[in-house]
Amino acid sequence: MTFYSLISPYRSKIILVLFFILTANLLSLALPWGIKMIIDDVLIRGDTRLLAVIVLVLTGLLILQMGFNFVRKMTGNVIGERIVCDLREKICWQIHKMSLSSIRTMTAPQILTRITGDVENIRRFIFNDAIESIYAVLSLGLITAVLLWINLRLTLVALLALPLFALMYFRFVPRLKDGYQRARDVNGRLAARINEVLNGIAVVRVFTAEDREKERFSQQQKEMFHVAKGNHALNAGLWTGIDFFTSLGVLAVLWIGGMDVIHHRMTPGGLIAFYSYLGMLFSPLVRLVVINSSFQEANASLNRMNEIMETAGDVPQARSPLVLEQVKGRIEFRNVTFGYSSQEDVLKDITFSVQPGETVGIVGPSGAGKTTLMNLMVRFFDPQKGEILIDGHDLRGLDLTAYRRHLAVVLQDDYLFSGTVRDNILYGNPRASRQEMEEAVQAARADGFIHELTEGYETQTGERGTQFSGGQRQRIAIARAVVRRPAVLILDEATCAVDAMTENEIQKAVCQKMKGRTVFIVAHRFSTIMEADKILVLDGGRIVEFGDHSYLLKKKGFYSNLYLEQFKEDSRYFTAESV
Repeated sequence: MTFYSLISPYRSKIILVLFFILTANLLSLALPWGIKMIIDDVLIRGDTRLLAVIVLVLTGLLILQMGFNFVRKMTGNVIGERIVCDLREKICWQIHKMSLSSIRTMTAPQILTRITGDVENIRRFIFNDAIESIYAVLSLGLITAVLLWINLRLTLVALLALPLFALMYFRFVPRLKDGYQRARDVNGRLAARINEVLNGIAVVRVFTAEDREKERFSQQQKEMFHVAKGNHALNAGLWTGIDFFTSLGVLAVLWIGGMDVIHHRMTPGGLIAFYSYLGMLFSPLVRLVVINSSFQEANASLNRMNEIMETAGDVPQARSPLVLEQVKGRIEFRNVTFGYSSQEDVLKDITFSVQPGETVGIVGPSGAGKTTLMNLMVRFFDPQKGEILIDGHDLRGLDLTAYRRHLAVVLQDDYLFSGTVRDNILYGNPRASRQEMEEAVQAARADGFIHELTEGYETQTGERGTQFSGGQRQRIAIARAVVRRPAVLILDEATCAVDAMTENEIQKAVCQKMKGRTVFIVAHRFSTIMEADKILVLDGGRIVEFGDHSYLLKKKGFYSNLYLEQFKEDSRYFTAESV
């Protein structure tokens, strides 16, 4: 992604803007020449009629110039606004396509900085500076031509300051560029730490780490202050030097031009016109310096955004993906091996099959690979070996969006968006009827607390659902999944935050509601998966046992040991087979 690729869709309108710029530049040359005519012709002759004509003509030209400048700026701003909208959409879509592992390597403030701060830098450059740079370059060319035409010798004298100007510019700008980059990096680290502390404020307070966090913040503040101080020193040195050499050039012109007027080699009006044009020459030069600083900052922002745009996803779309209009729910894993890094496999040679409409429980100790197994089914990642089949089709050959429309997932720490309870429940199926929504809410056993809310379904959830307890958030998330009416439902520790009795009620109600559909239940509590059609037992990334509850208990293997350990103090769950 380059600046040219951003502006190329608007080439025709930009050409129109260039025409306005050229016309406005030509009109701006009239005023100094009109002043020359007034001094050399009108004042000497006392010709009031000619004075009136010149003033009227200059007024008309100024009005025309104002009109062209207004249209130029409005058109440029509209183009810039559209470019920024295009850029935000590209970044937003790319973030949605990025792999989960890539997203997790960046903090939320870093991603937000790309969408807001970096886009703002590019917006500022395109809006205010890109068009202005063209205006400045055209002004330089036209004004230099006029100065050479008026007085070649004076022009060469005035331009003697340019090498010194360029020397300072090329000496300071690279250092300023590096300084701006350091400032952005330090600011990004500071914002990331603030975000971490805010999200973990309870941990900070429990471990009385406030003083350490304050000290860390102070150190980062000092680092940011020193970087900013260095940038300000470079900036001040650059502008002070530019002002000094510009003033030297003006003084030289006044000295030599004054001598020419005294010796009648130049008219007073000619000197004033030359001085006016010279002022108009230095103005775009200074403007180009400012624009270059803006360009460097915008270019750094564009490079950071390209880091996101060039990030590939972990799950590439097939060239001609198969669109499944209907998913029956037959799932098959064939010799699947997967690891998040090349060093260690999380899942090893996983093979099993599930028929449509079956409920499958997945159990095992922490770190056994239960959630990873579900992530592969959703296709957040692709296995390094083996294949996953959906209704007999390789998952990698399916249209991913169309496939996921048939899925619903509830996570242990599921996410609620800011908005109303209704918005969150209908998030996956906005077209669901009120009856469908209420049935899903009843299945999730969320109707009781929702009806007790002052505004019911219109109650605001707050950011991340902070207005509700963990159990309430989970029940809203379960209702959101059920109302989607998926062919495959995945419950990954979906009821761990509710009590055992409510959990059993939810599991039975959801399974009844999802009858005929494939359901996967990842759970630590065995009471939630005892009635599953099949139970898959994972340990160390491998399937160690597979069968229904009774069969696994009779086997007196890994599952039976886990079961007895969990319910050793509760005789209700002991059977003849389990002893």
